[in-house]
Amino acid sequence: MASTFYDPRAQRAVAQAEAEQAHAAAEATRAETMLRLEAARAEQSARQAEQARRDRLDREHSRSARREDRRRQRAKARAARSAAVRRGAGALAAALVTRAPVIVGGVAMGAPIAIAWRGQLEFARDVMHLDFMAPALPIALEGGVWYLAFLVHRAIKAKLPIGRYRVATWGMAGIAAGMNLWHGITANKADGLQVGMILALASLLGIALWELTASLTQQTTTKRSAAEIRRAAWRRVRYPRLSWAAASIRASRGEGCSIEAAWTAAWIDRYGVGPEASRRDRRLARSIVRYEKKADRAAAKDGRLVIVDGSIVRPGTPTPQQSQEGEEAMARLRAFTERRDDVARSIAFPSVGSPSIETASRPAIESRTEPVRAPRTESVRQARTGAQEFRTEPVRPSRTDLAPVDREEAVAEIRQEIAAAAARGQMWTPDYPALEERYDRRRSWCEKAVREARTGIRTDGDDEARTDAEESRTDASQPRTQPVRTEPEHDPRTDAQQFRTDEADDSDEARTEVAA
Repeated sequence: MASTFYDPRAQRAVAQAEAEQAHAAAEATRAETMLRLEAARAEQSARQAEQARRDRLDREHSRSARREDRRRQRAKARAARSAAVRRGAGALAAALVTRAPVIVGGVAMGAPIAIAWRGQLEFARDVMHLDFMAPALPIALEGGVWYLAFLVHRAIKAKLPIGRYRVATWGMAGIAAGMNLWHGITANKADGLQVGMILALASLLGIALWELTASLTQQTTTKRSAAEIRRAAWRRVRYPRLSWAAASIRASRGEGCSIEAAWTAAWIDRYGVGPEASRRDRRLARSIVRYEKKADRAAAKDGRLVIVDGSIVRPGTPTPQQSQEGEEAMARLRAFTERRDDVARSIAFPSVGSPSIETASRPAIESRTEPVRAPRTESVRQARTGAQEFRTEPVRPSRTDLAPVDREEAVAEIRQEIAAAAARGQMWTPDYPALEERYDRRRSWCEKAVREARTGIRTDGDDEARTDAEESRTDASQPRTQPVRTEPEHDPRTDAQQFRTDEADDSDEARTEVAA
């Protein structure tokens, strides 16, 4: 708010006071600014001094670090040089130890080479008059020999055949030795034979040493011990035929067949048993193999042996599943035999109306279509004679081991075979040699059994035809009703007949299961 003055002097005094006040404020501001500037300058100077100090410390630290790094590098370089010297010394010592035999062998082989080359060089210069081309002869002969020896070494390393290289090597060495022998004999009249022999031996000695070295390399590559080599050599001397057979088996089966497996297979082929069997067992096995061979030939001639996918299939060889089914069938057959004995004892002497007969449960006799029965096998014979175990291996019985078979059983079996062939739509033809072997009977007995079986087949067919005709007439004359099963009046004779019927059915089922 502006003031109004009526006195100029007072106005000037107020103006002067305000000017002084403004000047004082300006001075205070200037002084404060100067102080701030001084503080900023001091702070900047302090920062610069601190930065300089840090830079100096960093430079000093980097110099010491570089000195330390150079010292470490020098120490590392000294350690590396020392290690290199030690490795070099160790490698040199190892090379000397490893190469010492090679060096010795090289000297041993080089000495006879030099002697042999001298004789060949004299021959080329004095006899052939090759002059400056004289060195070409020893180079061609001895050089060719040693090049072939080098090829043998390469073939051994690569596991390749070396036979032809060895033959060529020894052939060239023989030529060189013959030339040296000839030159030594003809060039020296007094001591020609001795000189020629020495020159010839010098040509062969180096190759002989190299051949031994190559043999050692080959044995090392095959990794066969000395015992294995001695055993193989003794086998070739003691068992030449078995060794040849084992080599043939291994050649046919390839690298997957080991030496011992081929050896065992050769023994089994010849004796039927392995090499661990005793001499008595081998003789017995050879007899068994001889008789089995005759039996197999007869079976092959009869058509009982066939080849499927390169393997011989023998009839009657059970599979594990069939063996289990056979065990179950044998168990059921034994249970049936026990039940038959119990029922037979119960109906042996009872009177009519006996509770043991009246309470016996009998299955109802029903008309059914009988399954095709398989021919009786050795397992069924064992089951019927009371065998306690089911044999899972194929049995080759002799004629003297089988008990005589009843005529009725044989006729029943032949009838089953005829029915099975008719069901397949085939004509059954009797194999009398097989029937004679099966039943241990003469041919006349088997022919009678076949005639009875065929007669029974025809009789059964006529009875069935008459029965079917009567049933058809009865069905046509009477209305069709639901059949009602009634229990017949009890009669001991009916029970006995029913038991015999059940016995025959169960026996046939057990026989079929065992044969399957």
